Amino acid sequence: MASETVSAMRLNRLREIVFDYAGARGLGDVISNMSGIAIDREFAWTVSDEGRTFECLAITGANFVLDAQYRLDDFFPGLPAGNEADLESVDVFGGRLWLCGSHCRVRREPKLAGTLDSGFKRRPSRHLLGSIELGGSGRPKRGTGRALPYTGADCLRRRLRENPYLSGFLNLPSKENGLDIEGLTLLPKRLLLGLRGPVIDSHAIVVSLPRKAALLPADGGPHLHLLDLKGLGVRDLARDGETVLLLAGPVTGADGPFRLHRWRPSDAGRVETAELLYEWPMSHDHPEGLCPFAIDGRPGILVVYDRGHEGQRRSGTQTTADWFA
Repeated sequence: MASETVSAMRLNRLREIVFDYAGARGLGDVISNMSGIAIDREFAWTVSDEGRTFECLAITGANFVLDAQYRLDDFFPGLPAGNEADLESVDVFGGRLWLCGSHCRVRREPKLAGTLDSGFKRRPSRHLLGSIELGGSGRPKRGTGRALPYTGADCLRRRLRENPYLSGFLNLPSKENGLDIEGLTLLPKRLLLGLRGPVIDSHAIVVSLPRKAALLPADGGPHLHLLDLKGLGVRDLARDGETVLLLAGPVTGADGPFRLHRWRPSDAGRVETAELLYEWPMSHDHPEGLCPFAIDGRPGILVVYDRGHEGQRRSGTQTTADWFA
């Protein structure tokens, strides 16, 4: 326990960073449900687990102002309609903006208060794993969106179903230990997907796919990393040099614990561990996305939240994130 305490003190939360989404459509959903962030050059990219958009913000000093809002359907015209895309993570790698939905199922809303419906919702609009080319200006180029099929034999859910560790969880609702993808990051040769659920025998799972085959039908199943995160699942991933920053949290909607780790992926085939950097105090703040971000040349980590106390994080068109040095 002493070693974890020392590790957890390596980060200091120094300041709040303002995100201003003035002019955004569906403003309430955007600022109340932030689920992922990536920074590339002078732009930050954020996603929300409501709606069907992604947002580009210009960096002004250490704060962020909405530059443009984009509709997923303009880049992925075949994305199934009718429901939100439930975007959970975003990354920039190889000149492309990568986006991933939860791929989850949810329990139907009960018709009577105080009851539980026995049925599940299948929503293929949540089955996006795709990327968009970024032009010389750093903005996305129309007509360059590529994605795995949303349904059928080559879709991601079908590829995951063939894995013996995951197959039994694909039909469960997300907050009942069913499949729920919440993290995405790219390495030079691999694409990593962090699973909020399932947690298997108290081990969290990160799915690894060959990067070149990530958006194409591929033979063979994905490689799984099993991590000892003390019973928590993965809430987000972010590349940081040769290591991966990993945000961990509960599979359910509980208010914690939430922990920030540094992880060095291994191919040894054994349960892996990750270095604990920070643990949040129990509160209604739910950290959901992170990325490296330097301020005045000082390295740090930016963390965004999907909800918090009204008036503490959200005000008008603005919401705040935390910067850790």
